[in-house]
Amino acid sequence: MLDKDRVLQYLLDFQEKDLPELINRELAVPVKREYIISIIGPRRGGKTFYFYQLIKGLPRENVIYIDFEHPVFDGFEAKDIGDVLKLHREAIGEPEYIFLDEVQNLPKWEKAVRYLHDEGYHVFVTGSSSKLLSKEIATSLRGRALKYTLLPFSFREFLRARGFTQRKYLSSKREAEIKALLGEYLAWGGFPRVVLENEEEIKEKLLTEYLDMIVYKDIVERYNIRNLHVVKLLIRSLMRSFSKEFSVHGFYNSLKSRSIKVSKGILYEYLSYMEDAMSVFLLKKFSYSIKTSELSIPKVYPVDMGLARVFSFTSDIGRLMELAVFLELKRREKGVYYYKDQKEVDFVVTERERPVELIQVTYARDTDDVRPREIDAIETAGEKINVEQKTVITWDYEDEKSGIRFIPLWKWLVERI
Repeated sequence: MLDKDRVLQYLLDFQEKDLPELINRELAVPVKREYIISIIGPRRGGKTFYFYQLIKGLPRENVIYIDFEHPVFDGFEAKDIGDVLKLHREAIGEPEYIFLDEVQNLPKWEKAVRYLHDEGYHVFVTGSSSKLLSKEIATSLRGRALKYTLLPFSFREFLRARGFTQRKYLSSKREAEIKALLGEYLAWGGFPRVVLENEEEIKEKLLTEYLDMIVYKDIVERYNIRNLHVVKLLIRSLMRSFSKEFSVHGFYNSLKSRSIKVSKGILYEYLSYMEDAMSVFLLKKFSYSIKTSELSIPKVYPVDMGLARVFSFTSDIGRLMELAVFLELKRREKGVYYYKDQKEVDFVVTERERPVELIQVTYARDTDDVRPREIDAIETAGEKINVEQKTVITWDYEDEKSGIRFIPLWKWLVERI
């Protein structure tokens, strides 16, 4: 049952709350009554603070903000939303904007959201369950909702958080500074609190806690999983395999050799749950055959470089560069695959499922560091799937020759596309 006194106090407290100083995010969403705005992203990736960013530009008395992980909303049901509106109306005034944070924690949340939208409110929701929100948006909220993804800080946002002002032209000193910051970004990732923390020991603890939270709250608790040991082994294996192909069959055989009994079907389910919780992305191989692509062994990419660090600290900067490029392509909402046919290309960028660009990532400081096999792979792939635009992202080498653009990673990451 709704505790009206506690809920009213919560609403009044929010009216008086000083919102924190914010690093403005680059995600742009429309503030229109016609659409429910749905923002998905991993835990601690900045969704709540993005809500604050939107709320700061609105009259506070017209805003209701509900955090469904706050204890005052334990046992809250969709039908209770009407009482919240009434409480706000009587004590504060007529609300206009409704922000629902971590809405997947509310049973039958889509009913409450649909009701609010039908009543003419501006409705915004966040969630850390990509499939849950996508399913309801595609069914009961079809045509009413627009979905956006908010990942941890991009490199541009990271620079802003660190007080580095971007300019079109950089002195050699400033260029050295931005490369040093890129090294830090690759090592620790873009989770906002981690970026703003100075002590490495605390950074490590935060990242470990984030991964534990994803495993326990978004996977084990949400799906009532009992075999926690296998879940932990799977997440460890995924993080250690980042930027590489990951075979469930191979992992199953590894467990079998250690006398750990679990079916392949269960492992595929667990992997699906980890995707849903936005801890990892699985990248399919490019093929004009949908069936071939779907049945391919995927490459695995964590949602942030920092999570990869928890289980697999590595000096392989090339893999970290590849992960950073993949995540930036996701932020730019590109269709992405990898290419493999005797030779491999890191990314095939698509538009409407047609390949438009090939991207190879390599830790190259000058032309001598660019390996001929990498160039041969991108040229061969370009001929086979008919792609003219080819990009090689390097550490420090910049040029354009033979139809291939070579660009340093830091420059590519700060480009505005």
